[in-house]
Amino acid sequence: MNPQQQQPVMPPTNDFLSRMDISSGIAPTPEPEKKGLSKGAIIGIVVGAVAVIGIIAAVIIMNVTKKPEPTPTTTGYVEPEPEIDEEMIERNKLRAKDLLPVREAVNTYQALPQVNGLLPGPTVDEWTWVINMYGPEGGLKDSADGELYTVGAVCKFGENCVDIQSLSWEENKHQVFALYNAECKGKTKDNVIVSSTRKRRVAIFAIIEGDEFICTTNGN
Repeated sequence: MNPQQQQPVMPPTNDFLSRMDISSGIAPTPEPEKKGLSKGAIIGIVVGAVAVIGIIAAVIIMNVTKKPEPTPTTTGYVEPEPEIDEEMIERNKLRAKDLLPVREAVNTYQALPQVNGLLPGPTVDEWTWVINMYGPEGGLKDSADGELYTVGAVCKFGENCVDIQSLSWEENKHQVFALYNAECKGKTKDNVIVSSTRKRRVAIFAIIEGDEFICTTNGN
């Protein structure tokens, strides 16, 4: 090895630098201490997370239980639900038995020896006569308003003397209808009467407020 060649200078080590700093009166700069989250900070984070979860849950429950809005029509108008007319309901309850005297009048007529169980003839005039003759004194009256009933139409089931679907309280109030070979069933236009195979069976019905029906069937 050439004595003239110098050995490479090695960088001072940390220990060396530390000794140099101490010898020169300069204290080494301590590394910053790594600190974890405090207990209070952790509790704050947990409480905040719970509060956020509670808010999300409340929003989900509100959306699930929220009543759906009515579907708007093309014009943007939503028709309100009809109000229940309690007074009308009470009046119709009074009318529920209005036609029973007609049934009794027809039964009385059929029981006459000379009639031999036959029904009154299929005319308005004959039914009017039977009701006046064997019905209540003073005529058949509406129990709610006191108006007299009249006979509207009489015919056999299936004939076109009366179109039940077209009847209404406004146009046909206090009218009595009689259909032979029929029996009472319900109280709407679609089911107030049904066909009967009994030749001496007759359904007697009238329309009342709300376009519902009262109906009675003779006893033979």
